[in-house]
Amino acid sequence: MEKNEVKIGEFGYVNKNCWLARTVGYPPSKRCQYCESKFPNCLFFRYLIITSVIIICILATSVLMNETISRLLIISVFALVIVYGYFFSKSTEDIIVANFAQRKAVVAKEELEKIDEVKNQFMAIANHHLRTPLTAVGWYIDLLMSGKYGKIPKKINDIIGKIRASTADEVKIVNDLLNVSQFQLGKEVVRAKEKVDIEKMFAQIMEDEVLEVKQKGIYLKLEKQKDIPMIPADESKLKVALENIVDNAVKYTEKGGVTIKLKSDSEKLEIIIQDTGIGMKEPGSKSIFAKTFERGETAQKLFAVGKGIGLYLSAKIVEAHKGKIWAESEGENKGSAFHIELPVKL
Repeated sequence: MEKNEVKIGEFGYVNKNCWLARTVGYPPSKRCQYCESKFPNCLFFRYLIITSVIIICILATSVLMNETISRLLIISVFALVIVYGYFFSKSTEDIIVANFAQRKAVVAKEELEKIDEVKNQFMAIANHHLRTPLTAVGWYIDLLMSGKYGKIPKKINDIIGKIRASTADEVKIVNDLLNVSQFQLGKEVVRAKEKVDIEKMFAQIMEDEVLEVKQKGIYLKLEKQKDIPMIPADESKLKVALENIVDNAVKYTEKGGVTIKLKSDSEKLEIIIQDTGIGMKEPGSKSIFAKTFERGETAQKLFAVGKGIGLYLSAKIVEAHKGKIWAESEGENKGSAFHIELPVKL
C-alpha cells in the first residue's frame, strides 16, 4: 500500500474494482467510497438495468395496446423513476455506510481480541520467568539467615530480613499477576478439594496485618457465630482473595478499624469485611470488581503505590468457588462493607 493512498471509507477513496470509479478517477457517489464491489455488482447499476427493462416493457405494452405512446404515460413513468430512484439511492447509501461501519467494528473487535490474547500470554510467560528467580533469591536468603554459611552480624541480619520481606512481597505480586493472566486466558485456576477452616485462615491473615494495624492505631477484630463449618475450597487461592480484601480495608482506614464477621447456615457461609475507611462513590457497581490496574482517585491519594488488581482477582476467585461477592457503602469517607457468600457444599 502506498504511503498516501486513501483507504476505504475515507473521502476521495476510489474503488479499483469498479470500472466507472476507476475510469473517472473519483467516487461517483458518496456510497462508492464505502464499496469494494465490481461495477456489475453495484446496487445502483442493477437498479438502472431493472428500471430500464421495466420502462421498455411499459412502453412496449402501451404501443401494442394503443398503437401509440401518450405523453402523459412518458411523463408519469419518468417521474416515477426519478422519485423512486432518489429514495432508492438514499436508502442504499445508508445501508452501505451502516454495513461498512459494522464490518469495521467487527474487524476492530477481532484485532483487540488478538492483542488482548497476546498480552495475556505475555503476562503469563513474563510472570513465570519473574517468579522463578525471585523464589531462588528467597531460598538463598533463608540459607543465609539460617546460619549455615556462618554467623551474620545483627545489623546485616536486619538488612537481610528486610530484603527477605521485600522479596516475599514481590513474589506475592508476581503470583497475583500470574493468577490474573490465567483467569483472563480462561484457564482453570481454582481447584477446590479439601475442607478449609475459615477461622484459622482469618487468624493467619489478621496476624500478617498486626504490624500495620498497630502502626495506624486502628482495630482489626473477628466476630463470629458459635459454629462455623469448614468448607470445600482451594485454600491457597481463597486465602489470596480474602487477604486482598482485608489488606485493602486496613490500608484505606485511618480511623476506627476493620471488623470481620462470619455467619453461616446449612447452605452458605457469609463473610462480611466492614471498615470505617474511605468508602466508595459507586459501591453497587460491579465495575469495581471488573477492572484491572485501575484504582479510585481517593485510594491513589491515600496510598500511591498499588497494583489495582486485588478486587478483580478476589472476585474471580470467589466466583470460581461458585460464590458471590458485592460491596456496600453509604458514600465517600463513610466506610465500606464487602460481602462474600461461599457454598458450604459444592
